[in-house]
Amino acid sequence: MGYIPEQSLDNLYKYRYGGVDKSIISRYILAPYWNNLVKIFPLWVAPNLITLLGLLFIVANVFTLFYYAPDLGPCPNWVYYTFGAGLFIYQSLDAIDGKQARRTGAQGPLGELFDHGCDAINTSLGVMTWASATYLGQSWWTVASLVASLGNFYLSTWEEYHTGVLYLGYFSGPVEGVLMLVGVQLITGYFGPALWTLRVEEALPQVQWSTNAYSRLVGALQLNHCLIALGLVILILNIAFAIINVIQVKRSPTDMSHPDRSIAKALLGLTPFLVMCFLGYKWMCLWPDLVHEHLALFIPILGLLFGFQVGLMIVAHVAKLPFPIINAPVFGFLGLGYLYAYLETNNIL
Repeated sequence: MGYIPEQSLDNLYKYRYGGVDKSIISRYILAPYWNNLVKIFPLWVAPNLITLLGLLFIVANVFTLFYYAPDLGPCPNWVYYTFGAGLFIYQSLDAIDGKQARRTGAQGPLGELFDHGCDAINTSLGVMTWASATYLGQSWWTVASLVASLGNFYLSTWEEYHTGVLYLGYFSGPVEGVLMLVGVQLITGYFGPALWTLRVEEALPQVQWSTNAYSRLVGALQLNHCLIALGLVILILNIAFAIINVIQVKRSPTDMSHPDRSIAKALLGLTPFLVMCFLGYKWMCLWPDLVHEHLALFIPILGLLFGFQVGLMIVAHVAKLPFPIINAPVFGFLGLGYLYAYLETNNIL
């Protein structure tokens, strides 16, 4: 079926990328590195080829993971150095594809769609190497990590649709988030993944832990669970900032990128991700084996479904189409999976 009505095709020629990056690390440390890195590539190299090359490093990480630990368990320590290197290379190439597009005059809506699609796939695949590095394995903790990662990405894309600007704050997933993941992989490469199963009080024995309930709770947390808690806090903050930015744009009398000023309609755009999470959760509750035995195979499937939803949002953004609330393939796949699991669990089939 066609995604863009004929009357909206002219909007593709009017598309202009808009981005704001407030990251101090990006501005003062990574930007000079990126500006020099892009000069390595000849002008005949297509920007999308650079994006694809970066994604292939992540795919190589996943293949390595499947070779050593198809159950997302621990790998040899040296493998985590390759995971960190592959992730950093991906970040670098993802950062310069836009610069290459401007060098060659090839910037446009196709690049936006391809870039975000690769980023969506990378987000889910990266959770798999993270699960191995932090000793989470196939567990609900890994599911929580996946929800936090995909949630942050969805919010950025949703915000970009309504504001016309890809907003990266002082702490963003593509910059600080990726660097944090690279650091986790390198630390795991040196100490081994079992490090992250230590409790906080074991990892910091020099700290004088008090006997009050709060101190005991913090001290009893495992390090990998602390990382997940940090990710959830970041997700909550990003939700707040994204919603505030969208509300400000909707109330701005000078911004006409989206004539529809309804804040309620904009917030309704969060429901596709919530429905996807709900159906996936219900399915996994009925079939716990999906979490504890088959999560390494289920995550890529969820990643592809998520990438499809992101693609719909980007197409709607560049062609100025209504926000894609209904996603029949995603809702249908997860809904039918949940229905089948329900019927089987209750011996109806």
